[in-house]
Amino acid sequence: MLLPLETFRGVFALVIVLHHLKINTPIHTSNFIQNGGLVVDFFFVLSGFIIAYNYLGKINSTEELILFQKKRFYRLYPLHLLTLIFFIFIEVLKLLAIKYTTFEPTYMPFDSFNNYYSLVSNFFLLHGWYGWSYNLPSWSISTEFYTYLIFALIVYKFINQNKIFYLLIFLSLVIFLLEHNGLESLKNFIYPTRCIYSFFIGVLTYCFFRKYYKTVSYILPLIFLLLSLIFISKSHNLATNYRYILAPLFFALTIFFTANLKEDNFYYNILSNKFTVYLGSISYGIYMIHFGVIWFFRQISRFFFNINDYNEILIFHKNISLLLTIFILALVIFLSHISLHYFENKFRIKSKRS
Repeated sequence: MLLPLETFRGVFALVIVLHHLKINTPIHTSNFIQNGGLVVDFFFVLSGFIIAYNYLGKINSTEELILFQKKRFYRLYPLHLLTLIFFIFIEVLKLLAIKYTTFEPTYMPFDSFNNYYSLVSNFFLLHGWYGWSYNLPSWSISTEFYTYLIFALIVYKFINQNKIFYLLIFLSLVIFLLEHNGLESLKNFIYPTRCIYSFFIGVLTYCFFRKYYKTVSYILPLIFLLLSLIFISKSHNLATNYRYILAPLFFALTIFFTANLKEDNFYYNILSNKFTVYLGSISYGIYMIHFGVIWFFRQISRFFFNINDYNEILIFHKNISLLLTIFILALVIFLSHISLHYFENKFRIKSKRS
C-alpha cells in the first residue's frame, strides 16, 4: 500500500539534486526545477503521514517515547554527522589554500554562515531552527528531528484519539497563522514553521486516511499529483508565505489518495516498480550526500577546467551539460546505495536492538 509513497520520496529527492545542480540544461531552467526546493515540504507532509501510520497511539509510556526518539536519532544523526565532517574538511582545505596558495574562496573559512557558532549548532541538530549552514539540505533534518519529539510528546500525553485529532488541528492552525503573519520579528523562524506545519498536516492526513480509507482508482491520485506538480511549477508567482501554506495542502491530498490507490491498475504498478521504490529507500542518502558531490563538481569545473560561472550556473556545451547531469545523478545514487548498505543500516540495526 505504501510503495507508491516510497517512489515519491525517491523521485523528489532527485528533484532536490537537480534544483541544486546548477548546469545550463533545459531541465535546470524549467520552472519546476527552479521551484524544486518546495518538494522539501512534500517530504515533511509525507514524513508526518508515515510516522503517524507507524506510531500514532503506540507511544504510551516514557520508555516508548525515549525508544521512539532514539530510533529517529539513529536514523538521522549518523549520516548528518558524516556529511558535516566532510564540510568541515572543506573549510580546513580553504584555510590551507589561503595560507599556501593565491586562492581566494567566495566565503572565508569558518566565516559567514559556516562559522563556529553554526558548527556547534550542527552538532546538536539545532541549526535548522534559524537558517542553514555547512551541508545546506540538513536544515530540514534539524527541524524534523525535534518535530518528531513534539509528535511523540503529543501522542504520549493525549492517548485519547479524539483529543489527539483536535490538538493536531489546533497546532496546525497556530503554525498556519504564524506563517501567514510572516513573523517579521523572527524572520528565520520560517524554517521550523514550515516543518511543523507541513509535518502535522501529514499527521492529520493519516487521521483522515485511517477513518475514511476506501480504495480508489488511479484518477484522483493522478489528478492530485498533477495538481501538485503544476502548483510547484507555478509557485514562483505567489508570495513566499502563501507557497509554504498552500503547497502542503496539495501534497496532503496527493498522499491521501495515493495511499488509497487500488493495487490492480497501471498507475499503482508504475509507482511500485522496484527501481523507484529503491530510490525511496536510499532517498535520505541522496538528500544528504548530493550537496557535497555538487560542491566538488563545481570547484573542479571552475578551477581546473575554467568553466564559466554565470550567475552561479555553470555553462557547458549543451550535450556535455546533459551528460554531466546524468553522470552526477548516477554518482549520487551510487554513493547513496553505498551509504545505505555499508553505513546507515548499521545504525538502523543498532536502533532496533535498543
